[in-house]
Amino acid sequence: MVMNEKYVTDLSYLKVAWKPRFPKFMRSLQKIIMRHGAIPLLKILGIFLGLGYAKNSVKRYPECFVKLKDGTELATDVYVPKNVFKKKSKCPTILVRLPYWKDSMSILGYVYAGFGFVTIIQDIRGTSHSSGFNYYLFTERGDGLETLEWISKQYWYNGKIGMAGASYFGITQLAVSWDNKYLTCISPAVTSSLNLWKNNGGLQIHALTTSIYRIMVNITSHREVPDIDTLTSLMYERYLNPQYALYNDPLKKKSRLRLSQLKGKSIKEVQDLLVSYYNIKNFDPSKRNFKIYFKFLNDFLITQGVDKDTYKMSGFLDMDGTKFSQPAFMLAGWQDMFFEKQLKDFIEIQNSATGNPKKYSRLLIGSWAHGASGHPDSRIINAGMGGFYKEFLNLDWNRYWLCDDKNAFPEINKPSIKYWVMGRNIWRYTEKWPPEEIEYKKLFIHSIKGANSLKGDGILDFKEPTNESEDTYVFNPLNPVISKGGRNLGILKGAQDQKDAEKRKDVLIYSTTQLNEGLEITGPVKMVLYASSTAKDTDFMIKLVDVYPRGKAINILDAGIRARFRIGDENPSLIEPGKVYKYEIELGNTSNFFRKNHKLRIEITSSNFPRFDINSNLGGEGQPGDYFIAEQKIYHTKEFPSHLVIPVLKM
Repeated sequence: MVMNEKYVTDLSYLKVAWKPRFPKFMRSLQKIIMRHGAIPLLKILGIFLGLGYAKNSVKRYPECFVKLKDGTELATDVYVPKNVFKKKSKCPTILVRLPYWKDSMSILGYVYAGFGFVTIIQDIRGTSHSSGFNYYLFTERGDGLETLEWISKQYWYNGKIGMAGASYFGITQLAVSWDNKYLTCISPAVTSSLNLWKNNGGLQIHALTTSIYRIMVNITSHREVPDIDTLTSLMYERYLNPQYALYNDPLKKKSRLRLSQLKGKSIKEVQDLLVSYYNIKNFDPSKRNFKIYFKFLNDFLITQGVDKDTYKMSGFLDMDGTKFSQPAFMLAGWQDMFFEKQLKDFIEIQNSATGNPKKYSRLLIGSWAHGASGHPDSRIINAGMGGFYKEFLNLDWNRYWLCDDKNAFPEINKPSIKYWVMGRNIWRYTEKWPPEEIEYKKLFIHSIKGANSLKGDGILDFKEPTNESEDTYVFNPLNPVISKGGRNLGILKGAQDQKDAEKRKDVLIYSTTQLNEGLEITGPVKMVLYASSTAKDTDFMIKLVDVYPRGKAINILDAGIRARFRIGDENPSLIEPGKVYKYEIELGNTSNFFRKNHKLRIEITSSNFPRFDINSNLGGEGQPGDYFIAEQKIYHTKEFPSHLVIPVLKM
């Protein structure tokens, strides 16, 4: 049944982020407080976070502009320890390059300078007070290298520079991380150089894409932090209206601009290609042209008019891991949107880099989401947000490398990966990922009458199925299962109770009995699913859940697969209605201890909106807005034994 109608579902618990800002006079007051009260505040903060005592007063220079070779001027703030300023002496430097209005991050300048580092905070090209056209990552390497060269000519420069920051201003660190002669160390947090849009089982990360679009529009449109984080009616609809997330691409797409076409090209060549592609007249790269920029962003993020067909993200197409130049401290979170890519970044350093970068780079994985708490039982100083901020600032790491204090960072003598075991609430170490001390085991799904909703009788255990009837549910694309928590940005993040989704008949639930003893899984989790559909193309979603004795069910991992991409992104093919297919769904990596009397559960359905887009089930046919209500069958028989593969830590 093909249908076409407008439908806005009830997303009362989605909690789309709409963040009101302080009035202008309050922001002015904040600046005054930061200028005159930062040091007392810093001393209190240092004691609370266990950072030590900030000994230095700080001199903040008036805003200056670093002029690049192409004439672009980057707005820059300089924070200097007062004793260095008075004596014009030498001092190590920490550079922070970010798009989020440098004044809003002035606390970082006071923190690092208060602890003895000259600190540079800079607005990237085309944002806030900096001039120029923002190329969305393409110019971060060149601009960063020129800024490092500028630092090397300043009076305080002592030959040692570190970089710091998270998310986008973690990306600005990775952009200059290879083949450079200036950096001594970096500490990129919750970030990655890899393409977020690649290898998501063929699914498009709808809410994340929408959130990134909002962010880029805001940071390029406003010289100061806007009064409100702009949420236009169109963006609101993209978060809340399934019609804006219906996927129905033709199997063979029309030729369009591909990211891979820009590999090996200079910024000038990238610019010329985009000018030609968009037929732009009299393009001036020194100015912000919103009409052109928003068109590019719309193609890149919303309409998918630019094919993001590369393993690396734009700005990293020519990255060479063998030339990684400095040790990196990577801060990651199990519930962070970047995590799987960041883990691959670190493994690439381990495998490709040489010398100090290979030997001394470190990865710390906490339970955090993106700038938020992750697991509800980890809200303590070591793995809660207090721990996150301490590791984000990472003074010990910077003292070790920039101040030659070889006692500052004892973790340098430990294995290279330190990770938090959720549920058990302890830290573990490993040199390789996944740890060698794991054993992969299979948990099979079963049911007798049907596994639909919590009222069903779905079972998850180690026994292989015999001849059992399949489970059936109906997938209506315009009545999707709603995301609640997970690896998100702009919508509710982290571990959340899944009780709302588990009431639905289009969600199949399979649970173990209460565990007689705890079960610790650490490493990659995979679902092998045997399923059929009445549609030519459809989606299947899997969620791994930890169920508490009183019924609370929190999400640990979730992922899915688009049927046409079941054998990879490169060779899509439709499915035959009614035929059983095997789907291997990589849920991702985690470390979670399912405690005694808890249950391990998986949920199976066909939508997870707005985290992912929604399959129209039409396989590229029909008109925009059309969709097909499909009947889905999940099999658990001797011939088709659907099962979850878990990495169990051998105790």
